Amino acid sequence: MTLIIGGAHQGKLNYALAQTNLTKAQVTQGSTCSVSDVQNIVVLNGLHRVIKRLIQQGDDPHAYVERLLVNNPEVIIITDEIGCGVVPLERFERDWRETTGRICCSLAQNAQRVERVFCGIATVLKGESL
Repeated sequence: MTLIIGGAHQGKLNYALAQTNLTKAQVTQGSTCSVSDVQNIVVLNGLHRVIKRLIQQGDDPHAYVERLLVNNPEVIIITDEIGCGVVPLERFERDWRETTGRICCSLAQNAQRVERVFCGIATVLKGESL
């Protein structure tokens, strides 16, 4: 599994596609995908959005990520860094950020590669670049 992190609109998806020769048709969008279907995901773009949707539905995002990795051990997971900046006033928003951060820490620990993309430029944090 590869984890790609970075701020919003920093070129994470374009970087992943350019490095792997995958197409946008192979990308599952976290904001619109079926959270019940974790089969055959090649690239998950927007893990933070899936986590938010799962929490809102009362589902366990940790269990979702476990199923995702079991079904797709070579998946590329792309997520925004959402834990920086002003702490939200709303409890839900704080809980979402904390849950996403904890899941990303676990993913990074177990990933073959972790890369951070800033302004379209990747920095390898763990492993070799794509």
